[in-house]
Amino acid sequence: MNRYTELNYQGNRGFASGLLAVVALFLLAAAGAAWVSMGIVANDRWPIRWLELNGEFQRVSAEQLRASISPLINESFFTIDMQELRDAAGRISWVSAVRVQKNWPETVTVTIEEYTPIAHWNRGQLISQNGEPFSVPESDEIQGLPWLRGPEERLDDVLRYWSEFSELLVPLGLEISSIRLDRRGAWSMDLSNGTHVQLGRDSTLERLERLLASWDSLMVEQAAPPQDVDLRYTNGFAVMWPQHLDNAK
Repeated sequence: MNRYTELNYQGNRGFASGLLAVVALFLLAAAGAAWVSMGIVANDRWPIRWLELNGEFQRVSAEQLRASISPLINESFFTIDMQELRDAAGRISWVSAVRVQKNWPETVTVTIEEYTPIAHWNRGQLISQNGEPFSVPESDEIQGLPWLRGPEERLDDVLRYWSEFSELLVPLGLEISSIRLDRRGAWSMDLSNGTHVQLGRDSTLERLERLLASWDSLMVEQAAPPQDVDLRYTNGFAVMWPQHLDNAK
């Protein structure tokens, strides 16, 4: 076989393969149309019989999730609207993410993730462990979480400073119960022991380190921690003690 004949043969073989692919696609489309016309994917065929629910279920109950999802399980395995199920589950308070799967031949599995709050953010919002703000009913009533306050657009800064300040306080057994960034850029915070600390706008980490370096000596012979500490000084800080103490300074 000469070169021309060989090339021509390969070309014919490629054409035949392409033609077979087109025919196969046509047959699949025809079979699908026939399937539908025969009612195989109708609502009364291949019904969903099982709804499987997965999640931690700490703030969202399985019963609550089932009540939201069950009314939508009225389609067949092939016609059920998966996005509708995701939307219904996602509208439940405390649900942060939803995954929906179909398991042949009659099961739908819905898996949810819940928000894990780590702090309050201003009024009416919480911060998730991923640093995202979210809202749930009566969020301000939740106990045991620190309060973070500041301009909405400065959330990342407030989170960062809260983390940095907390790392400095932990060795002394101190915790932040609230931290605030005002519109002028000044920082202040309340500690879990009742002490209010004013840090100002500049060199806040250095100022806090100055206080903590003196904390043990500051607390010598004191029956209670300071009421207020003002760190907005260049080379020192001012301390106000509770007035009812006999040895108040």
